[in-house]
Amino acid sequence: MHVEPILVLRLMTIFGKTTSTWPTDFNPKIFKVKKIEKLKWLLSFLNVICLLLPLIFGVYYNSNNSAVMMKTLSELTALGDVFINLIICKIQEKRLQKLLSEVTKYAETVQGRDKIIFKKNINRYLPFCLVVGLSYFQTAVAFSLGPLFMFQILPADAWYPFQIELSSVIYYFIYLQQVLAILQTGMCITVDFMVAMLLCYASTKLEILSLDFQHISTDEQLSECIKKHQECIHFADEVRHAVKFIILKSNMTMAMAAIFGAFPIILHEPLPVISQFILMVIGGCLRLYVSAWPADNLRRMSENIAWSLYNSKWINGSLKMRKSMMIIIRRAQKPLVISVIGVLPPLTLQYYAAFLSSTLSYFMTLRAVIGK
Repeated sequence: MHVEPILVLRLMTIFGKTTSTWPTDFNPKIFKVKKIEKLKWLLSFLNVICLLLPLIFGVYYNSNNSAVMMKTLSELTALGDVFINLIICKIQEKRLQKLLSEVTKYAETVQGRDKIIFKKNINRYLPFCLVVGLSYFQTAVAFSLGPLFMFQILPADAWYPFQIELSSVIYYFIYLQQVLAILQTGMCITVDFMVAMLLCYASTKLEILSLDFQHISTDEQLSECIKKHQECIHFADEVRHAVKFIILKSNMTMAMAAIFGAFPIILHEPLPVISQFILMVIGGCLRLYVSAWPADNLRRMSENIAWSLYNSKWINGSLKMRKSMMIIIRRAQKPLVISVIGVLPPLTLQYYAAFLSSTLSYFMTLRAVIGK
């Protein structure tokens, strides 16, 4: 698969703007467009609220039926993920817009060796991201069409404090609103793709810088590389501040969605119900990997800077050059990682494996408790 990075960015922009999670361009000349985007965000937020509250009521209403309650909890946590995404992306809008503008500008102008490396890194993650995105889209479609194959009148297991009659205006309105919220939930995987894109760009810049470090021979070249290294560190820090709560949120909501969604599968529900929730469980387990993979690569590339300097022709350089190299090597020994200090450890593939193990343990514990 060989897809241009700018094409991937444009597709992500379309889906991100559809779900109102993509930052708006802060150009004073397009003030009218900004007002429209704010209105779209408000409508998206209200649409989520209109299903979130009935799902909360549904959990309480079905508290005596563990099978239905688990289904409702799974749907609630999946929709809650969208709710939190909308809030975080709105709070971090300026920072995300600045970061994505830099990535977009780079994708439009990069040439030669740098373009080959960037394209290689993008296409490394693309097949897996397509699989995850397709699983979320299939889940949204399966839930939206659920009433056609199951003995329920609405896609979600929500509870409303009034009677809903089939073929009434209220019924069609609620059905449409639920479908829109479900599709919004499916497309919000774009937020994780956005995080992966930012991390992929940062690791690409470090990979290119590692190659440059290996061929430095003058103080001027070293100074230029040091400047680029500082820019990479600054960009990675900005990304960490922008996405750390998105990562933290995904840890909680996706683990809960996978745990609760697994119960309809083991409780011998009808096949249409199992087909819905098995896709949700798969998506919940794979979603964190979308950002864990490039985050782990960012850590590895930041550590490779030290080895690139060590393998360069430093022994023939001036005393000033060698001192500068030692400083950079010491700095590179502190890897660039995505974490929330005191709450979330560095996001790596090792952490992702621990996440899956913990999710399975929580599921088995909850199953044992409910089984009693």
